[in-house]
Amino acid sequence: MRSGYLLLETSASHPGLVRIFIAATLPPLPGPAADPELRHAVRCDDIDVARMHAHELLRRRLVDIDAGLYRAGPLEAVAAVESIGLSHRRVYLDPVLAADPALEPAIATLIARRQRRDRIWEWVGMAALGLLLIKVLLGF
Repeated sequence: MRSGYLLLETSASHPGLVRIFIAATLPPLPGPAADPELRHAVRCDDIDVARMHAHELLRRRLVDIDAGLYRAGPLEAVAAVESIGLSHRRVYLDPVLAADPALEPAIATLIARRQRRDRIWEWVGMAALGLLLIKVLLGF
């Protein structure tokens, strides 16, 4: 388990794509008109698992796994990273994205979807344990 930074950037050379990658140290914050432009950075205790969770949320939009490119908007990608169920700390968020009123509802929607899916699997597990208990008690 290694800690690090999960970074999200956009580039004018790849319009409509975001790049999600990991780094051991935080790169310098972007200046005006930087390309590629850092849009979001979070510090994670287990960076490999955090990247896997972000990939899981954006997997249907994958363009290039080696480069970490996804066909998603920055708002959608930031919401995906912010909604992962692991401990993480936001280090940087692009001021334009921070001012967008759609960011918080997008994060809340993804968190609610994850919690709903977790509850369903908990009920499936309880039902399986109940059936196993019935089988043991009735001696099938």
